[in-house]
Amino acid sequence: MKKAVLLLGMVTLIAGCIYLKNVDKDTVLFKQQIEEEVVYAEEYPIEYTEEITKTEEVETSDIEEDTTAGSISASHEESSVTSADTEETEKNMEGCIFPCLSPEEQKVYVEILNSLLSYEAETELSTTDSAVIAKAFKCVMLEHPEIFFVDGYKYTEYTSNGNVEKIIFSGKYLYEKEEILMRKSRIEEAAAKILAGVPDTMDEYYKVKYIYDTLVTQTEYDIQAVDNQNICSVFLNGKSVCQGYAKAIQYLLQKINIRSMLVMGTVTDGEGHAWNLVSVNGKWYYLDATWGDAFYFFSGENEAVSSEIAMINYDYFCVTTEQIMQTHSVDMPVELPVCSSMEDNYYVREGLYFTSFDEAGIRKAFHKALENGQNAVTIKCSEQSVYEEMCRVLLTEQQIFEYLNSDSPVAYTDDEKQYSLTFWL
Repeated sequence: MKKAVLLLGMVTLIAGCIYLKNVDKDTVLFKQQIEEEVVYAEEYPIEYTEEITKTEEVETSDIEEDTTAGSISASHEESSVTSADTEETEKNMEGCIFPCLSPEEQKVYVEILNSLLSYEAETELSTTDSAVIAKAFKCVMLEHPEIFFVDGYKYTEYTSNGNVEKIIFSGKYLYEKEEILMRKSRIEEAAAKILAGVPDTMDEYYKVKYIYDTLVTQTEYDIQAVDNQNICSVFLNGKSVCQGYAKAIQYLLQKINIRSMLVMGTVTDGEGHAWNLVSVNGKWYYLDATWGDAFYFFSGENEAVSSEIAMINYDYFCVTTEQIMQTHSVDMPVELPVCSSMEDNYYVREGLYFTSFDEAGIRKAFHKALENGQNAVTIKCSEQSVYEEMCRVLLTEQQIFEYLNSDSPVAYTDDEKQYSLTFWL
């Protein structure tokens, strides 16, 4: 069991307790206290490096290509993209970014994508605008988590009479081609084991939830993890940080034809962060698997009471733009779609979302959790007034004991910002 807690970066939660006497029974309600001060890990999503080499100004007819860039040398015939790769690439281009680019940017995007997937040392691009190259490269990396072997690029400008005549692009490869192919094989094998358990259903909610749950439970958040900015960290080592989580989610969802993309930005304290935009049953939602990896460390007298904890936090599973923007800020090269649907939000789908105090609904939620053998249940309210009413009835008046039908102590946490209450069963 992990002892690291992750809600906002890497956090350690300390358990305290408030004893509330039940007026009718000799029972006690414990409140799990969360430290106000949150300690963030020093995690910065990768900033892809860019280098430029300018040739001396020469006559166009005398230009000789610079051959110093790139650490991988492979002929086009030996490393050409397969038809299967092309088909998957075309499907991935149906995401949010590629259609938003200008025709020139789309062309350069494809040229860079094919160059990287073919492990080419050098590729002449159709543009002479370095800004177009920078944007196209960033967009390729945002939409293609399978390119785990590149962390930047360089380009060489060839000029004549002060004018740029052509630009040669070179990816900055992390590994030699043989190493890339070996890692690719191991990643595909690991992914296949996970995908073998995807529910056989047309409802994409259950597929996305399965992948989310699996990644959260099988991956350990570790700021020191090797290759933590790409999917190798998750699939080969089981340890990563936000960008590894997000790219692994994206990689798996794309494998089962569910549109997903990497989203870059910052969180509350200004730290860099990465998460996902996902299309579920035809509607877009935000999803943050890193903040879903919420493990609590309890100590002292409450350790026995709370030895079993809620392993997964669903506060950031299929949420709206309004909800994500309370804690996240987007920094992307294109405008993203507005996510407004709540249809496939976790709490809505699981009957845990309340727009008013609903005694029958609450009773049903607890009954279902107990019947399924869950160790915790979280109920989420639509707004502050509903949350306050829920706290008044369940906590102040202690009606929570009526829904649990138990005289045993009950531990809980409350989150005023998320309008949620979590009870350990």
